Amino acid sequence: MIVKKLLLPILFFTSLFTSAQKVGGNPAALKWQQINTQLARVIFPKGLDSQANRVSNIVQLLDSITMHTIGNRQRKWNIVLLNQTTIPNAYVRLAPVISELNLLPGQDNFSNGSIRGDDNLIIHENRHMQQFANFNGGLTKVFSFFLGQEGQLLANGITIPDYFFEGDAVWQETLVSAQGRGRMPFFYNGFRSLQMGNKNYSWMKLRSGSLLDYTPDHYELGYQLVAYGNEKYGTDFWQKVTTDAVHFKGLFYPFNKAIQKYSGKTYLQFRQDALNYFKTQTMPQHKTEPELQYITPVKKNTVASYLFPVYINDDSILITKKSYKQINAFYLIVNGREEKISIKKIVIDDYFSYNNGRIVYASYQSDPRWGNRDYSNIQLLDLYTKEKKQLTFKTKYFSPVINKDGTEILAVNVEVNGGNSLHRIDGYTGKLIQEIPNPNNYFFTQSNYLDNNSAIAAVRNPEGQMALIKVNLNNGETETVTPFSFNVVGFPFVKNDTVYYSAMDNNTPSDKIFAVTLKDKKIFRLTNNVNGVYQPAINSKGSLLFSAFTADGSRLATIGAAQINWQLVDNATIIPTKNIGTSNALNSRGSGALYQLTDTKNTTSKYSKSFKLFNFHSWRPLVSDPEYGYTVYSDNILSSFTNSLTYAYNRNDRSRKIAFDAIYAGWFPYLDLGTSTSFGRQVDTAFGKTVLFNSAKINTGISIPLSFVGGTTSKYIDFGVSYTVEQLYYRGIGKNVFTNKGINYANTFFSFSNVSQRSRQQINPRWAQTVSFSYRDAFNYRNSHKLVSSSSLYLPGLFTNHSLVINGAFQKRDALPDLFSNNFSYSRGYDALSQPTMYKVGVNYHLPLLYPDWGFGNIIFFQRIRLNTFYDYTSVSAKRNISSIVYLKNRSTGGELYFDTKIWNALQATFGIRFSHLLDPNYRNQLVKNRWEFIVPINLIPN
Repeated sequence: MIVKKLLLPILFFTSLFTSAQKVGGNPAALKWQQINTQLARVIFPKGLDSQANRVSNIVQLLDSITMHTIGNRQRKWNIVLLNQTTIPNAYVRLAPVISELNLLPGQDNFSNGSIRGDDNLIIHENRHMQQFANFNGGLTKVFSFFLGQEGQLLANGITIPDYFFEGDAVWQETLVSAQGRGRMPFFYNGFRSLQMGNKNYSWMKLRSGSLLDYTPDHYELGYQLVAYGNEKYGTDFWQKVTTDAVHFKGLFYPFNKAIQKYSGKTYLQFRQDALNYFKTQTMPQHKTEPELQYITPVKKNTVASYLFPVYINDDSILITKKSYKQINAFYLIVNGREEKISIKKIVIDDYFSYNNGRIVYASYQSDPRWGNRDYSNIQLLDLYTKEKKQLTFKTKYFSPVINKDGTEILAVNVEVNGGNSLHRIDGYTGKLIQEIPNPNNYFFTQSNYLDNNSAIAAVRNPEGQMALIKVNLNNGETETVTPFSFNVVGFPFVKNDTVYYSAMDNNTPSDKIFAVTLKDKKIFRLTNNVNGVYQPAINSKGSLLFSAFTADGSRLATIGAAQINWQLVDNATIIPTKNIGTSNALNSRGSGALYQLTDTKNTTSKYSKSFKLFNFHSWRPLVSDPEYGYTVYSDNILSSFTNSLTYAYNRNDRSRKIAFDAIYAGWFPYLDLGTSTSFGRQVDTAFGKTVLFNSAKINTGISIPLSFVGGTTSKYIDFGVSYTVEQLYYRGIGKNVFTNKGINYANTFFSFSNVSQRSRQQINPRWAQTVSFSYRDAFNYRNSHKLVSSSSLYLPGLFTNHSLVINGAFQKRDALPDLFSNNFSYSRGYDALSQPTMYKVGVNYHLPLLYPDWGFGNIIFFQRIRLNTFYDYTSVSAKRNISSIVYLKNRSTGGELYFDTKIWNALQATFGIRFSHLLDPNYRNQLVKNRWEFIVPINLIPN
């Protein structure tokens, strides 16, 4: 228990910043280069020189212009550019000092904006670099002294809320660029939807999230508080607040106390004022438009989103739908009745296209071995026969659209070198028909056919501005349909000579439906909604259908043809992008800094994969009575080599141990190496004498972890073998009694899991299978060997979020005293035996009881309380003597009450209480008939 109390807080906060890194994620064949300056080392695959150069220049620019608003300390960062993955993302972390940028931009223009992807990522992540460089003062340095870089993470996690980290980074996006999420109406949809729906949630619910109701994320919450502080109290406000916080001024809740000190308001009043301020900036004073006419209902006890509606005919609508209770699937809505067509394969975004009975969309596919390489393939689904077909393999296709006849597909193809173009693809074979030239270097997002020879597309130009363009599918010639601006556009729908689309609106801060006539390029605003509406469609009667963002999910709404107000829009009102609420602060130093960037040519050189293989960054105390010590951790920059060094002292026998463990994951198999030496170990003999001995151990092994994530399930396979040699060296009188014989043993293992997709509320996947086994054999020590296997089968329960789990385990080993550790899953409640032959069967039934959405003190927030009832049966065969075998059984039944929580409003953690009623004697403790146990989350305990 002492171990858990000391180490759990460290992992609580380090996990907030370290979860994104993949050990051994980069293909071995990649050749790496670097740009090494005083402020950053940018590491990138060969061929990305221009992007790496721009990233390096932006870091130097921002550190000279925006650093002062958070502090004045600079720290050199390692920035790794990744171009093999289709998931647009980035992160910054300590332990070790590294940032990774996934360069492939996303297709959703409204959620992240349209400025070039590498600019967007580095502007945001650079702010995190500045934060960490300046959040290591005062008492935080004491944490760093005792725990290394993880110590700073621990202290920062205690003193600085996660919403500030992200809100402050979004502020930098908005300050230094012409866009940024702070200028984008989509970013305010969440809070507006709560205000429009009269959802007055508690602060802890807004901070921690809910499994029952929609809540905006900490990016949206954080930006409103950060922006308000900058606007009302000056751009040095947060520098003063965070400096006091990391110095632990006030000791308890130092961040809250610093806000009160520098704003003159209580923390409660400050956050209420911030949210109310943005409410007045984003909500109209008077309603100017009637309530939307929704055609999909509010679902009870869940959040359901109906997306990308398509009219099959005037009475039938095809949509993709997902909810907190159900996974993503295609549905057909006929006269208000929903019919499920098919589960959707795993996707990055929800976009799809339909024509002539055929649905096409892009699905995600992992690379089996390399975690930082994956694909986006085109899937075909026949609406009527339900037949499914994958058309492309190992491709990077996005936003596919199918032509009227269903014979051809137009998709966005993204190259690993950053290139982007439209591909015409055969709708039956998936073969490439034509790559359409892209001389203007546009970045294509959603498109739609005008006819067989032309299409309309929403594109971003190299400056990050967006427009609708007409593309000649034969030669790539383009014609601008709407003017380029930083107001994003997307989801074009074609009806006759008119293109309907979603776009940012400068009239009020919300995304609305617009239309443009191709003949004269006149632009009309069709809706005057308060919150965002997207993905328009028109039926034969001229009725407008779209998906509207609400607090209950995205709901379908419609406007009859006669009620559509076609408001002509002047191009001059479309082009500018307005600030939302913080014009004074957004005009401070650093405003538009991105456009002051000079194209300095930095020196490029080869980056050696062996650079800083030993890169010690953190150390943790080892407290596991009777052993005490310290472990030092090391990870190289490319995440291909992780290792640790441990010193431990055993207070019982006064022995010391030094150990080194390492994994090299840069090749196809993982290579494992471990070695340890112990001094002064003791063993008591039958002669009443204590014998001293030293020992040395070395183990090597290989393993191959494989991931097959794609389709409707995720499959994982891991197998390998290790070999250990342990040599004992007896001292003193022991040399006369024992020989210095070594022990050699091997371990082979295999594990497999096949897991279906799981919705937010589902406790377990509705369908899953797991199998694992290990075999250990000590070749030269008493013929000791041990086989242990286990399996689980996950099945649907009686109701949507219920789960039935059947598991089993089997053990077969030698009849001698057990040499190996005991990892057999024994019946719950018993003191586990380890006999030559054992098997176990268990039945579990999981169900949710309550969604309290309640917490206290910003320390712990309860999202869900759930129950698992179980029955375990274990059969044991053991030798009573040389000639007879006794058969035992240990059965138990009981329940486990679990609490799914958020700790400090940030870290997901599940705790539980177990009651076991023993139906048979507990052979190691005959007096125990019932047992209560406290269940701690094992995933929070460091390896």
